[in-house]
Amino acid sequence: MGLILVPILKLVAWAYAVQPAKARRGCAVALGALLRKVGLRAGVVRRNLELAFPGDPEARQRYFVESYRHLAALGLEILLHFGPMRRYVLRHAELRGLENWKAAHDAGKGVIFLSNHVGNWEIMAAAGALHGGMDLMIVTKLLKPEWLHRAIERSRRRCGVSATYEPRTLKDVLRHLGRGGTVGFVLDQYAGPPVGVRVPFFGVAVGTSTALATLARRTGAAVLPVANYRKPSGDFVIEVRPALAWRTVSNEEPILEIAANTAAYASEMEKDILAHPDQWLWIHRRFKGDLSPLTEDEWRAGRPRH
Repeated sequence: MGLILVPILKLVAWAYAVQPAKARRGCAVALGALLRKVGLRAGVVRRNLELAFPGDPEARQRYFVESYRHLAALGLEILLHFGPMRRYVLRHAELRGLENWKAAHDAGKGVIFLSNHVGNWEIMAAAGALHGGMDLMIVTKLLKPEWLHRAIERSRRRCGVSATYEPRTLKDVLRHLGRGGTVGFVLDQYAGPPVGVRVPFFGVAVGTSTALATLARRTGAAVLPVANYRKPSGDFVIEVRPALAWRTVSNEEPILEIAANTAAYASEMEKDILAHPDQWLWIHRRFKGDLSPLTEDEWRAGRPRH
């Protein structure tokens, strides 16, 4: 199947990449309308929007429509991995805040990027490596089918980005941070117990991975929020912000510090989503499991699995 599809996808990718911005936007509008018409995960999108913006039905409808246009643009941009991704990033992505990364990198304990699914995370990572000269490793998942995974891996390497996957993630990340490298996480996906803790996100207590906070506490690596978003022209802006201060809660109860800092990370991601709500990946089932309000001492006591 890959032998048949890869040449076709390469052709589509190059045809999309060489189009003027207006034509690329037109492609995204048309494809987005089609995805919306067939109802791709429409129920998930509407539920997520209802939880995030409970008192603003007009905004929910606007973001519902626009989110499909950006989802379509995202899909077309992912196809760039079949050829012109490096060229596209060099021409259409702007990296800001490089001085923040350099300051953290020079401390010598490694850097952790805290990010989310606004804009395009593949372009964000490639811009860090190509425009910033970063030794960047991303934490992601193995893709299926295998031919698709191999194609995207080759493209990432051409852009100077490496990746790690389970079950090697922890080992690879610790080694990379130990030699002063930079590791990128997207932390806005659901994670239940025991790997996640419930923290506020759009006013809802929802399971969020503690991996990033645990690594930061263990290694002393700086945690820098990174935002990326698509401009009306279709070009991208990637913003690296200053390192977040570690929140000390209780030296005797590390779980409280892990939870408090995970909550702080969720708050940072929420700011980025609110800045560009139409560009977040609303089709992801972020709000799952126990969504009841946080209880007193919950982080200390833990919660049952749901």
